Parts: sequence; C-alpha cells; structure tokens
Amino acid sequence: MRKITFFFILISGLCFSQDSDRFAFELKGNSFTGIGNNFIADGTKTFTGFGVGFTGTFFKNIGLGIEFNKSYSEVSDVSVFGDLHSPQFTTFDYYALYRYQANNRLSFEGNIGGGYAKLKSYSNYRTKNFSESGNAFLVGAKAMYGLTKNNNLQLVAGPRFYFLSTFTEMNDPKIEKYYSKSTLLNLSLGLRICF
Repeated sequence: MRKITFFFILISGLCFSQDSDRFAFELKGNSFTGIGNNFIADGTKTFTGFGVGFTGTFFKNIGLGIEFNKSYSEVSDVSVFGDLHSPQFTTFDYYALYRYQANNRLSFEGNIGGGYAKLKSYSNYRTKNFSESGNAFLVGAKAMYGLTKNNNLQLVAGPRFYFLSTFTEMNDPKIEKYYSKSTLLNLSLGLRICF
C-alpha cells in the first residue's frame, strides 16, 4: 500500500509541476561492486549492466526519482557464494533529491531513498533458479554537464551506496549477518534528456 501511495504522489507531482525543464529521463551504464565483509563482496565479481530512471523537481530544486537497474556478474568464490553461476542483480529504487546549479552547464544532485533488490543465480543441479530478495537503503550523488546549448541533453555520472538487507535466516548470527547484510558501491555513467 505504501508503494502505491508513493507512486500516486510522484505521478501527481509530475503532472502538476509548472516548469517544463524540471523532468528528466536517464539511460546509463552501471557497475555494482560489493565492499566490506559480506558474501557479495567475497563471492562475486563486479556486476555490470544498465539502468533507466525518471526524475522531477518540484519545489526549490527538491524532487523525486524512480529508477530500474539490471546488472550481471560471475561467481569469484564458489566456497562463499555456492555452486551457482551467472548471478544477476536487479533493483527498483525510489528516492528524494536535491539539485544544485553550479553554473550554466554544470549541476550537482544528492539523493537518498530506498528500494527493492533481487539477486538471482542459476544452478546446474536444479531446474529452478536460486533467488533472494530484500530491501535497500541508498545514498548517492550525481554530476550533470550540459552537452547542448539549452542543456536538454546532459552527461550524467556519479556514485551511490546501497545498503542491502536480504531475507536470510540462519542459526549463527554472524553467518546470518554475512549473508543478509551487504554494502555495494554503484558507479554510473550515462545520458540525461531534460524536458
């Protein structure tokens, strides 16, 4: 219910905003790297893939955004990750943002929010794939540089941290934390179309 309410608030804000240049569509390349002491950092290589997103600013450079990311990797340590292959990492994010215009071409954005994450892998020994899902808290930043005179096309890049909590239950609390709490660093580079 909360997700549906948030979606309607976002769409309402987008529809009734007064300025036509406050909306943006992004298409970007992504990498996700596990950091710290967790099974994603120790058991997989860097995930690479793509992302699409939509943002709108509404009041004094404050706005909202939604984003979908899909990325692919390989298992680096079977003893940690299990006898699986071809892991895929998918996120659906929603966040609040603040945009700062440094000059005519360059602007910066900070964002904070949450989302849904899913990690899916395949096994040679079972017909059903292995997947686990959870929630993510995210915090990040972006830099945008105008490529056209009116800044309708921008180059966008930035880092973001994902703090992932998956629904994993194990008897040993230390092992459970190792497999259910992960931190990932996301680096992205792409294009933003403003309208």
